[in-house]
Amino acid sequence: MGDLRTKKTHQKYLKLITEGFLVNGCSLCKEAKSIKEFKHWRIIDNRFPWDRIAQTHHMIVPKRHAIYEKLNEIEKKEFEIIKLGYIEEKYELIAEAVNKKKSIPQHLHIHLIILKDQIQTR
Repeated sequence: MGDLRTKKTHQKYLKLITEGFLVNGCSLCKEAKSIKEFKHWRIIDNRFPWDRIAQTHHMIVPKRHAIYEKLNEIEKKEFEIIKLGYIEEKYELIAEAVNKKKSIPQHLHIHLIILKDQIQTR
C-alpha cells in the first residue's frame, strides 16, 4: 500500500515491520485508544494512514480477534447498522484490502476514509 502513503509514512511503516511490529501479537488487538466504541466493534486511528489521499483515516475492527468468516450473525448485523448509520454519516469511503495485500490478514479491519481536497503526488 506504499502508493497510498506518503514516502515518510511508508518508511515509518517499513521500519516498524522490520523491527517485528506485526510479529508479537495482533497490533489491532493491542491498540488501546478507540475513537468510538460499539458493543462488538470499535473505530481506531490508523497508525500508518493512506495520507496521500486521506485527510482522516480510521479503521473499524471487531473487538474480538476474528476474520470476516468467523464473525457471528450478531457481529455482522451490528456492522451493517454501524455502516448504514454512523459510517455513512462520518466518512466518504470504505475500503478493505484483499488478503494478499493485508498487513494483518488474521484480524478483520475495514478502512474508513475522509478524502483530502488535493491528492499529494509524493
